Amino acid sequence: MNNVAKKKKNEITTNVIDFSSPSMVGAGFENVNASELAIPFLKIASSQTPEVKKGNTKHVEGLEEGMIFNSVTKEFYNGIMAVPCFFRSRFVEWEKLGEGTGAPVKIYTPEEVPPLLRSEHDGEDHYMIDGQLSKTYIVRTAEYFVLRLNDDGSFERAEIIMQKTQYKKSRYWNTMMMNQKTNRKDGTLVTLPTFANVYNMKAIRESNNKNDWWGWNIKLEKSVNGYPNPRNIVEEAQHFYKLVVSGEIDPSPEVINDSDTQGIKNITPTKEDAILGS
Repeated sequence: MNNVAKKKKNEITTNVIDFSSPSMVGAGFENVNASELAIPFLKIASSQTPEVKKGNTKHVEGLEEGMIFNSVTKEFYNGIMAVPCFFRSRFVEWEKLGEGTGAPVKIYTPEEVPPLLRSEHDGEDHYMIDGQLSKTYIVRTAEYFVLRLNDDGSFERAEIIMQKTQYKKSRYWNTMMMNQKTNRKDGTLVTLPTFANVYNMKAIRESNNKNDWWGWNIKLEKSVNGYPNPRNIVEEAQHFYKLVVSGEIDPSPEVINDSDTQGIKNITPTKEDAILGS
């Protein structure tokens, strides 16, 4: 290769297009609203996760038990930094494993869910139909809409689901967030928004006398002000929050591979709970 050819190959053009100009920003996405986007789930990989199993069509090379992975991009991490934008609790009705379409039968708000009874046969919560337990079962599910942060302050939207053994972790996390306070200029103590802080989330192995499984370990990391461009993070968190609250984003929960179905405390309110709470 002569010197002229080398120069042409290595030459860097100075004719750079400005994609931040008003005519360029968002061009091509005019017909793409929030409902047209896939919100990935951030999930803990277990031995039952298809992406872990070699030979499975969903296998992800390098993914191991205890790692956290993105259900859409298939990227995985030993731990993540997350900014919670919105929390909600829902009751999700499922058919037995291996039956039906694999999609939720119905999703209830806490106000809509029928009275539930724990079955001694399968350890799941059912409702009564004509004096019999329903063939389907209902799982109380905590949903967190979060931003997963990178060290440089960049982020992506995602959802984290906690149910069964992990629902208790949800209560701990909510309590941790509500304990984050600040003083106004007049001295009034107020609760910070959920997206004021960043949380370090990893997986830990847990067990009872019958099973073991992977669960969430959550620790307060630091304020979003400790990251580059905190205003961008907060603005995106507020936007994500509004999309979920408005219903523009409303993904259906995925099944969580939680092997700990035995010895789980019934979290369905009883009549005694109702009396004590009144």
